[in-house]
Amino acid sequence: MQDLFAEFTRHLSAERNFSPRTVASYLGDLRPFAAFCREHGVCLRDGEPDLTLAGKTEVRGFLASLTGASAKATIERKLASLRSFYRFCRKRGVLAVNPATQVRAPRKDRLLARVLSVEDAGRLVTAATSADPVKLLRDHAILETYYSTGCRVSELATATVGDWEREIGTLRVHGKGNKERLVGVGAPAADALGKYFDATLVERATRFGAPEKSPLFLGRGGARLSVRAIQNLVTRARLAAGVGVHATPHTLRHSFATHLLESGANLREVQEMLGHENLSTTQRYTHVTVDRLLDVYEKAHPRSGRKTKARPKKDKR
Repeated sequence: MQDLFAEFTRHLSAERNFSPRTVASYLGDLRPFAAFCREHGVCLRDGEPDLTLAGKTEVRGFLASLTGASAKATIERKLASLRSFYRFCRKRGVLAVNPATQVRAPRKDRLLARVLSVEDAGRLVTAATSADPVKLLRDHAILETYYSTGCRVSELATATVGDWEREIGTLRVHGKGNKERLVGVGAPAADALGKYFDATLVERATRFGAPEKSPLFLGRGGARLSVRAIQNLVTRARLAAGVGVHATPHTLRHSFATHLLESGANLREVQEMLGHENLSTTQRYTHVTVDRLLDVYEKAHPRSGRKTKARPKKDKR
């Protein structure tokens, strides 16, 4: 199994071009299944788990063991990892049938994306609080750029100056599976980025030789700013802005998509901006906008069914 896992790792890295973190997630989903097989004495060869011996019964039993202790999304992800592994085994001629495709994933609870109002988003992205002037410029640029582009936090953290087309107003984003896309950078974000870049130009030239090779956002010692640092920044800005909604970096991404749709953007265009492979992933934001439209309808339409206070009659005398 160790040799097969090693081949699967190379397949994910080299053939499917997955990031090291994604590869680790896939392997992390397979190991609990191997532990389940060992614990229950199934799919063993010479006393050790051999996942190629598993059938739909073992896969279903493994997923059932996770019910209650794991979220439905986690169980679905583990099943997806098993399906991918067994698909790889079939291509290698190790198996004739993929047992994981014979098992249904649990139906996930459909949760609406948490979003900020336009007003709250505006207050949050201007609420950087660093006492250091350069860090203040950086933090403001991060918040503006994040809301302006709808990037994933990991995409923002890995961006370089070379990805930013200052004159055109675009940012080249390296998404999941190393897929690239171009996103627009709005005027406030472009202005904030420009001020931060100009303030750090000397440091970038000194450390990296060519500024375009440097990370878009610098951390301590000129290193790339981490994902965790950006997450902490959003938390500090939310508190400083007095935004009541629990806002994470992903909340700004949700807000970006929702505000575009509410302003009339096409669903396909928003899908492209977000870097979603499937349109169904983007469609979750339409539920949010429909909810808001219904709320407006309930409050404003005279025959919505909502109880309103009777207007006082005019005195005809």
